[in-house]
Amino acid sequence: MFDPEVAKNLLMYVPLSIIGAWRWSFWIIKRVGAAFYRPNVKPWPKGTPKPTVSLVTPVYNEDPVVFEEALQSWIANGVNEIIAVIDKSNTRHIINFERHYVDNKQYKTKCRLLVTPKPGKRAALCDGMEKASGDLIVLVDSDTIWDKDVLEKTLPYFAHPEIGGATVSQRIQNPDTVGNVMFDLLLWVRYREEVPFLLGLGNAFNTLSGRTAFYRREAILSEDHDNLHDLRHEFFMGTRGISGDDKRLTHLILEQGWHTAYVKGTTVYTPGLGSIKKFMKQRLRWTRNSWRADLRAVARGWVWSHPTLAIFMIDRFVQPFFMLIGPVVFTIALIHREWLFAGILLAWWLLSRFVRLFGYFRAHPRRLVYLPAYIVYGYVNAVVKIYALATLVEHSWATRGHKIRKTLVKKSFPIISGSVGIIIFFILVTEVVLSIRQNAGANIPVPPPVDEAKVIADIQSTPKTQELPPLPALPVDPEAVGHYVFQPGDTMLELSERFGMSVTDLKRLNGIRDADKINAGQEIVYYRGTLR
Repeated sequence: MFDPEVAKNLLMYVPLSIIGAWRWSFWIIKRVGAAFYRPNVKPWPKGTPKPTVSLVTPVYNEDPVVFEEALQSWIANGVNEIIAVIDKSNTRHIINFERHYVDNKQYKTKCRLLVTPKPGKRAALCDGMEKASGDLIVLVDSDTIWDKDVLEKTLPYFAHPEIGGATVSQRIQNPDTVGNVMFDLLLWVRYREEVPFLLGLGNAFNTLSGRTAFYRREAILSEDHDNLHDLRHEFFMGTRGISGDDKRLTHLILEQGWHTAYVKGTTVYTPGLGSIKKFMKQRLRWTRNSWRADLRAVARGWVWSHPTLAIFMIDRFVQPFFMLIGPVVFTIALIHREWLFAGILLAWWLLSRFVRLFGYFRAHPRRLVYLPAYIVYGYVNAVVKIYALATLVEHSWATRGHKIRKTLVKKSFPIISGSVGIIIFFILVTEVVLSIRQNAGANIPVPPPVDEAKVIADIQSTPKTQELPPLPALPVDPEAVGHYVFQPGDTMLELSERFGMSVTDLKRLNGIRDADKINAGQEIVYYRGTLR
């Protein structure tokens, strides 16, 4: 049976449904676009010299066991040269690398050591790239472990002369914490949806990840562009960039006309960060980098030559603002005890995320228990994106210690500005949702059901009024019957004296129960006398 009250309340969820339809439509487009990415590459021709490969890795406080495993995986792939740029404070790494790898004849790979006193990853990368001699230069994080066929499957992509950079699929090695599972889920989505979508419908994607990024030598050491200078000396709103090197370098080569590629069929692994706290700090740093790089790309205009990438960036700009409407509506529904709608919304969140991540959970069914955590993370990450936007001038590694300690004022400013930005945003969203509720009639209180027995009792206990005025006891002269329009200030007592009738007769003749409740403009019937 149709319930108008339910239909009225459902109107509040129409805007939320529109947002959901938009998100699902864009997701379907990404999945379809990803299916179109089918790179036409063949194994490197036999007898044709392969390009030489120099691998550059900056090393700072790395786990020695992880670094050793990563080194062995790079050597096993057959890179021609490894340049380890190690911070001067990491004495143990310097000694071990020099003792076991530099001039070690058992390896075909030439290993070179650069000890750097310069702070920051960008300086280390630039120093390493300047020393690299290979036709391809690979920038690799010191904790990244390669599959055995990474190099073999990547080289054929550079047979195309327009390819300036390439990356491979990435995963977390043995995720065993909430933070690492969240990280692994994000990497799974990125390299199965986002990256192939951008390349399937376009020819560029946003970031050649710093964990493993292959570059053609001419793309980064160009005679026409000083990319190393632009990487080393990046500024945004008057502050120097110290992180986000991978996205900065990717955007530089895209702006200069190079294409990028995603290598299918092989994977690199990283141990992750372990704790959820470190993971969220890393997300904050990465999000700030993304805001800065994407805003610069839009301002400089080169991104519009890549329509798919431009649309993807715009979607990323607006997504966090619209995404947080859902939790606000859910909270308001709980406050108003609308349990049905809150339950429907919660069930939809679980179902929709499960559908989108079905492939991941099919491969790792035991990790299905992390689905609620992934949903919560999605909304928390939207808050992080807004916080990052409000604190764009803040540059820090967040996950690494640093010798230069900030003053209390410098530490407090981004926290305060970011918190104020989030509070203002939530106030605005709440006001919009409440306004929608009001306009939809969802806030109008529903009257309690009518007690039929009580109504009948009230009717029976109320003196009945006659539908027709009673006839006077004596005949009435028809010419004496008149009509009078009640005026402001008139009273029944004055009219009874004027017409020569009692107040009781005047009330009964006109069917009036309360002489004090007569509206101006009401017509009164009277008679002046009777025939004798």
